[in-house]
Amino acid sequence: MPSMASITVKKLDGTTDIIFDALSAAGGDGSPAVWRQDTGVAAAVPYGLRSVFKLWTLWNSPKTARQAKYSIVFPYAVQDSTTTLYSAKDRAVLEGIFTMPQSIPPANVSEAIYQGCNLLAATLVKQAVAAGYAPV
Repeated sequence: MPSMASITVKKLDGTTDIIFDALSAAGGDGSPAVWRQDTGVAAAVPYGLRSVFKLWTLWNSPKTARQAKYSIVFPYAVQDSTTTLYSAKDRAVLEGIFTMPQSIPPANVSEAIYQGCNLLAATLVKQAVAAGYAPV
C-alpha cells in the first residue's frame, strides 16, 4: 500500500511543475485520498475554487477485482472586477475507473496499468479530449 505524498506533474508547457499537495490520506476502502493544487494559483483564490484530485479504491460487487476510481476537478475561477471576489464560471471534470481482476497475475495487471496510463497520456488521446471528438 503506497504512502500518501504530494504529486508533481508538468503543465502543458512541458517544463513548469505543478504540485498537487496531499490534503488527506484515504481512511479505508471507499474513502478517497485527496490532493489540491495550491502552486501556480493566486493566493486570493479560495481553496474551494482550486483543482482537486481524489483517488479511492474498493472491491467490485462480486469481490473478484479491485477498483481504483478517480475524480479530477479543474474549476475555471474568475475574479469580479468590482467586488474582487472569485467565483467558478465552470469546471472541467475527469473521472474514471480502473478494474484489476484478482485472478490475473500481478505482472500482467502491472503491464495493463502501465500501458493504460500511457495510452491516456498519448498525444492523440489528449488532442481528441481537447477537441471533444474521437479521432476519425
